[in-house]
Amino acid sequence: MMQSDSLLVSGTETPAVARTIITTAMSPYCPGLTLEVCPSPQADSLRRVIIARVQRGDTRAMIEADLERDFGTEIRSMPKAEGFGLVGWAVPGLVVLVGAFVVTRWLRRQVRRTEP
Repeated sequence: MMQSDSLLVSGTETPAVARTIITTAMSPYCPGLTLEVCPSPQADSLRRVIIARVQRGDTRAMIEADLERDFGTEIRSMPKAEGFGLVGWAVPGLVVLVGAFVVTRWLRRQVRRTEP
């Protein structure tokens, strides 16, 4: 098996772009698994299609757009950082900031109470 830039997908050496798509796309055939680890024959077939398209010269954006069109937005392992998907990126950061603010205020009050 090759390292970092390629991997074997059912005996086929996988170009880096195809590998990125395969490792980040959710499998439409195995709920909760990425396309990379889904053991179904349909997933193997889809991996081969992705590899062939990359070898043909299709870009990552083209392939991902077609996958999203064919299988829906559930194929994405992460939401797009635009529109409503931006909420998926912003909310965790806001929760951390608000949590840090609350903890800081609480600690300051505790220190003031213990000072003579």
